[in-house]
Amino acid sequence: MAAPKKSRCWWFVQLVENLPEDWRDQLHELMLPGCFIVHDRDTRVDDDGNEVPKKPHIHCMVEFGSPIVAESALNAIPSSFGVAFVKPVPNKVGAYRYLLHYDQPDKAQYEQDSITHMAGFKVNISDVYNIDFADVYELINEMKISNFAMLMSFLVEFRPEYVNYVSSHVNLVKTYITELNRCCF
Repeated sequence: MAAPKKSRCWWFVQLVENLPEDWRDQLHELMLPGCFIVHDRDTRVDDDGNEVPKKPHIHCMVEFGSPIVAESALNAIPSSFGVAFVKPVPNKVGAYRYLLHYDQPDKAQYEQDSITHMAGFKVNISDVYNIDFADVYELINEMKISNFAMLMSFLVEFRPEYVNYVSSHVNLVKTYITELNRCCF
């Protein structure tokens, strides 16, 4: 018999109407890193072919300190939530993209600030949005950014999803801005 599947990260879905009134507080009180979002604009096609709203529901991802089995993950979720099963999260960035419906343009799109983080949960937002140097290059040239401080100020204010990438590639970005100033401005 195969050993039960273990994972550090598990997620579940539950209708909001089936959750206790203080469900948000209860999730935070778990003191487990994780995140959740309420999907309240999703739709489905009914038997007559009409698009109808789905009931509001939450998607919740919870991360544990070490790999655990589904039963242990399920036991960590308050029983008042009525969650019948959990699924392992194979890829945290991919799961986060799903919470936003980032790769499903036919579904309701959710903004990143719709996701609530719990207990220090971290995901690299640059990875979520696939930010790379080509995006930063385009931004620097389009906005005619001439120094690193100007770039970081702009990113913090208007493009926070770029900050992780640029912070991880400071030398590359600074060198590009410096050389661009030398040759072109």
